[in-house]
Amino acid sequence: MPSVQIRSSPPPAVTVTDLKQRVIACLNRLSDRDTLSLAAAELDSIALNLSPETFPLFINCLQSTDSSAKSPVRKHCVSLLSVLSRSHGDSLAPHLSKMVSTVLRRLRDPDSSVRAACATASVDMTTSITGTPFSILLGPMIETLIHDCDPNAQIGAAVCLAAAVDAADELDVEQLQKALPKIGKLLKSEGFKAKPELLGVIGSVIGAVGGRNSDKAVLDWLLPNVSEYLSSNDWRARKAAAEAMARVAMAEEELAPLYKKACVGILESRRFDKVKLVRETMNRTLSLWKQLEGGSAEVSESTSSSKSAHPGLSATSGKISNASKGNDKNSNAPLRSKLNDAEPLDRSNTPKDVEQEAVELKDKRNHSTLGAKRNLFPAKTSKVKENRSNKLNKLQVVQSSDEESPKTDSGTSSSSSQAKNNAEELSLIRNQITQIEKQQSSLLDLFQKFMESSQNGMQSLERRVRGLETSFSVISTDLLVSRTITRNENHKRNERQHFT
Repeated sequence: MPSVQIRSSPPPAVTVTDLKQRVIACLNRLSDRDTLSLAAAELDSIALNLSPETFPLFINCLQSTDSSAKSPVRKHCVSLLSVLSRSHGDSLAPHLSKMVSTVLRRLRDPDSSVRAACATASVDMTTSITGTPFSILLGPMIETLIHDCDPNAQIGAAVCLAAAVDAADELDVEQLQKALPKIGKLLKSEGFKAKPELLGVIGSVIGAVGGRNSDKAVLDWLLPNVSEYLSSNDWRARKAAAEAMARVAMAEEELAPLYKKACVGILESRRFDKVKLVRETMNRTLSLWKQLEGGSAEVSESTSSSKSAHPGLSATSGKISNASKGNDKNSNAPLRSKLNDAEPLDRSNTPKDVEQEAVELKDKRNHSTLGAKRNLFPAKTSKVKENRSNKLNKLQVVQSSDEESPKTDSGTSSSSSQAKNNAEELSLIRNQITQIEKQQSSLLDLFQKFMESSQNGMQSLERRVRGLETSFSVISTDLLVSRTITRNENHKRNERQHFT
């Protein structure tokens, strides 16, 4: 009997029906913990190798998954949008609206990991699909944020919108400027629950549009409402409010100095927050506001006393007041009603009560972050304290000797000379104490800048590590799929040889 030879033929082309059945089968296997990893790897491989004509079919399969599916299925369906965006880029431009719609359907998901996947997908669509206007994603996100009453949808829309705005290279600035007042009104809405996430959106929008025909009236209303959350019971809201105010200081180079005095005052009062993360954010924000050139142009009944107490501040305030031609008194009225100015230090020119003044300065520094700085430089701080103590002791000796000296007619001129010398020495001591305080403040500013640069470096390193993890994940997925395919081919070949 002649042997039958089996000729190998090329695999048949994958039809649309076969692809749909394969995708649905993999989605069903995601529900089983035993087959989850293999199904996820196969879906990623399918997404990587799709052709443009199969994009609609694949996206429809992802969109058809409803809320009754298990959490891994819902999450991976959104993650596949990220894989699509990174792999095919602008080829997906005609399908971006449907992809955005798929993300919006998942914003109500009670699982926070699914909403986090929505934020990642929003970033990937923003950065990878650049052939369409950003408004295709921005508009639906804003509408969902404003009109959806579901708390999960509010959180998800806010996180996605903030992430997309921060990641976008080209923004629709006009659309964002029009949306900012609407978004800001949600801070006063009792029905909007995601206030920390909303403050993050406000900070991102201000950072994106700041300095581009900014509306001062918007900041007059927005800054007081944001600053109210610096004393919120929710520490996340306090942190987000401080970050939003930091965005204002960095982005609004022309308008921010007009609010410097009020913002510095309220940040000073909140810089000792009980939560370390919030406390660090407050101090960084305060440092940014202090670095702004100029001072507040606000006018009040206490202007004259403030000028005598802070000569440097009054000079910078005068410059801004002249530049604004006196219009800032009325325009900053809403902000003055919301923010409390910091109380000025008493810097009178009389030599009396210098010791009490020095004690007050010491108490102020003991209750500030300079306490942490002195721990870093114990030797220098102890030396400063010793010098100041010696000077105060010397002052007490001079005062006591002056009181005990007999008052005679012949000694009138010498007493006047002694009093003059005492006044000069008191003035010198006061100047030296002021200089010590400025030096310690400068050391704190340097330390804060060092911490900020270190944090930026860590964030950059984290982004690189994340990129490497993503690349490794893709490589591992491809390798796993190729091994599975090879194993199946070897199995089929062995079966053919067995039958032959």
